[in-house]
Amino acid sequence: MPSVISTQDVAPAERQAMWADLLWRQFRSLLSPAYAGPRFDGRLASSELADLRLCRIDATRHRVMRSPAEARRDDRGGLKVVAQLRGAASFEQAGRRVVLRPGEWSIYDSARSYVVTNPASVAQLVLVLPRERVQAPGVRVDQVAARRFPGRGGASGVAFERLVAAFDDAPARSQADAAADRLAESIALALLERAGIQSDFSLRASARDRVRAYVDANLRDPAMTLDRVAAAVGCSKRNLHKLFRDEGETLAAYIWQARLARIREDLAAPALRARSITDIAFEWGFSSAAHFSRSFRARYGIAPRGYRALAAAA
Repeated sequence: MPSVISTQDVAPAERQAMWADLLWRQFRSLLSPAYAGPRFDGRLASSELADLRLCRIDATRHRVMRSPAEARRDDRGGLKVVAQLRGAASFEQAGRRVVLRPGEWSIYDSARSYVVTNPASVAQLVLVLPRERVQAPGVRVDQVAARRFPGRGGASGVAFERLVAAFDDAPARSQADAAADRLAESIALALLERAGIQSDFSLRASARDRVRAYVDANLRDPAMTLDRVAAAVGCSKRNLHKLFRDEGETLAAYIWQARLARIREDLAAPALRARSITDIAFEWGFSSAAHFSRSFRARYGIAPRGYRALAAAA
């Protein structure tokens, strides 16, 4: 389980100083100059994944920086990947500035000076990893630092998904090394993709994107089959299975999970409370109320009716 530190445990007047001290210790000589104001709140949850460190930061307005002097004093700096979950953040390094919004990520070199500005409340995932984990021929970190990487599509989308999954679904200790390898590999491949260097992985990721785009656009069609998907994207069923086997799932599972996700959104929507649950399920491609109910409970651990009641109460 992640270790959690929160400013809720101290008086409001002391929270900014506590946050600054926490960041200094957690991220090695990282400054947080006064910027937050008197109503600052911050929460940091951190965990280890082999030689990688994962943190989630939920905080109100604040700024962090690494000065050139501190960067020169500590040459052990690795790399940091930041995935934006909520709010917007500005990252400055190597003469560049990028603004990240939810669903985007960036990478920067902690051995060089940088500034991160969070003008309002944010939620971010921070991955700290050794630079040798993502070193690849033809890619220099200073060329890709402080660049915007999309969280959907291609190798960068896979990297975003794996980073979120690594924090939300921490693997067992026996699987930590393999999970860390997959996460670091996805970051390295995203950097290759950004540098214009294609790999077998990025080609497969692009193919999966085309399949997912077709599936997402046709989720309401109960007659959507693997044969129709294969014909629409121009590949064989065998290759479809191979594309999704690389991600540890099947295309059929992806289709049903995508449908369930849309139904869950509709069940929580106030504007759709007058519609029956069965009507909503059938609109998203289910043809059996019993199959839908079993699938929803297996996926979310609660019956559709119970979920709708909880969403309405919330």
